[in-house]
Amino acid sequence: MKKFFISLLMLISVFSYAATPDKGEKVSAHIQAALEKEFKGAQYIVWQSLKGHQLFHAKFIYNNEQVNAFFEEDGNLLAIGRYIAPASLPLAITKSINSKYAEYELKDVIEYSKSGETSYVISLENEKTRMVVEAYNNGNTYLFKKEKKNLSAKL
Repeated sequence: MKKFFISLLMLISVFSYAATPDKGEKVSAHIQAALEKEFKGAQYIVWQSLKGHQLFHAKFIYNNEQVNAFFEEDGNLLAIGRYIAPASLPLAITKSINSKYAEYELKDVIEYSKSGETSYVISLENEKTRMVVEAYNNGNTYLFKKEKKNLSAKL
């Protein structure tokens, strides 16, 4: 359940990222030190505590990339994510997406890692629908979210 929760938080937070010099919420020096150890030189760090879950979410810039990281109270790094170019997707995923979702345009790709495994969160859309798909290195996909676009907004 914890892995699913982390995946859900990663999906939501990464798609809503905006770099800002605001420091966000306060976290312990121990957790800040864990981030500095894992991502030396990270900038524009914004922290958010995830109440009731003893998890801490950091949004920041690292090596000129937007990164999200999730830490436990003890400083253990649980998951990380970053935007990547669609051309950087593994071939099995590219083939699967092109086959299953041919009528959709690929908008964003987020690579995220947890428990030593990497997967990809892919946003797709066409004229009527937006969706978010989670994809795995073997080409398997899971439809995470699908919603109709507000077509009246275009009128």
